[in-house]
Amino acid sequence: MREEGATALVVFDLLNVRYLTGFRGSSAVAVVDLDDVQLVSDFRYRLQAAQEAPVARFVEIEGPLIEVLPSLLLEDGLVAIEGTHLPVTQWAKLEPAMAGRPTTVVEGWVERLREIKSQAEIEAIAAAATIVTGMLQRLTSMKVVGRSEREIALDLEIWARQHGSEPVPFPLIVASGPRGAMPHAETTGEPVPPGRLLVVDIGAAVHGYAADVTRTFATGPLGDEELQVYATVEAAQRAAREAARAGMTCAALDGLARAIIDGAGYGELFRHSLGHGVGLDVHEAPRLSANNDGSLEAGMVVTIEPGVYVEGLGGVRIEDTVLVQAEGIRVLSDFPRALVTLD
Repeated sequence: MREEGATALVVFDLLNVRYLTGFRGSSAVAVVDLDDVQLVSDFRYRLQAAQEAPVARFVEIEGPLIEVLPSLLLEDGLVAIEGTHLPVTQWAKLEPAMAGRPTTVVEGWVERLREIKSQAEIEAIAAAATIVTGMLQRLTSMKVVGRSEREIALDLEIWARQHGSEPVPFPLIVASGPRGAMPHAETTGEPVPPGRLLVVDIGAAVHGYAADVTRTFATGPLGDEELQVYATVEAAQRAAREAARAGMTCAALDGLARAIIDGAGYGELFRHSLGHGVGLDVHEAPRLSANNDGSLEAGMVVTIEPGVYVEGLGGVRIEDTVLVQAEGIRVLSDFPRALVTLD
C-alpha cells in the first residue's frame, strides 16, 4: 500500500478476507488501512467474527456497503479497491459513492502474500495431503470395476470426512476409460469398465487449506499405447519433482516436463500448465506455466501434474502437492506413482 501510495485497501474476495482476518463467514468485506483492519459484515456474524477474527475491528452494518464505506475510510488519500471479485454492477454503485476520493482498482495484492506459506499453513496442507493419500490407499482396497464413478467418489469423500477433512475443496473426479481424456471430467453414474485407465483427482481440506492429488490406475491389462502414455507422464512428473527448487522459474519447470512429453510425441495432448499454487484456494498463485517467468520461492506450495489426454482412449495425470524448499522440494502427498491395477 505504501509503495502504491494507497491509504486504504477494500478487500472483497472472501478468501483474502479470511487470510487477512481469520473470518470464515460467507458475507464480509475487509477495509485495511496502514495501521488497522476493519471487518465489515452484518449482525449474523457478530459472534463468529469475535471468535475467528480477533485481530480485526468488527463493524456491523445494516444497509448496503456503499452507504457506509466512505465513513470507514479513516485517512485521506488514495483508496485501492480489490477488483477481481467485485461485480461490475456493484462497482457501478460504489464508484459514485466514492466521489471526492481518489480510487484505483487493483488485483493480486493479497494473493502475492498468500503465495508464501507460514509454518501453520504448511502443516494444515500437509495434514490435508495425508488424508488424501489415505483416500488413495482406501481406493486400492475397494471394489472398483463395475461400480459407478459417482459411487466410488462418494465412498472416498465419506472416508475423507471421517478421517478429518472439512468439506472437500472441489468435486472429486473419478473418470474411467475415454472419459479420462477430459482433464476436468465430471464424475458420472457410468460403471467403471475393466481393462481401462482410471483417473482419480481428489482433495481434502484442513483448517481451510487444501491438498490436491491425482493418480491414474489400471482396471485390468492395458494396451501398449496406454502403457506408453503412462510411462511418459510418469517420467515427466518424476523429472519435474527432481528439478523443482527455489529460484527456478515456473516456465523453466513447465518446459522441462513438457520437453519429455513432446519427445514422446504427445506434446499436443498436454495442453494445461504443469501445476498451480495450493492453499486456501485449490487453484491459486503461482501458476507453473510457460507464460510465467516468475521464480519459485521457498515456502510456496504447488502441484506438479503433467497429463496426456488421448481422445477415445483415455487420460493419464499424475499430480502431487509439494512444498518448495531452498534445495529441492518436500512431497506432501507421497503415494506410489508406479501403475497400480485395481479390481
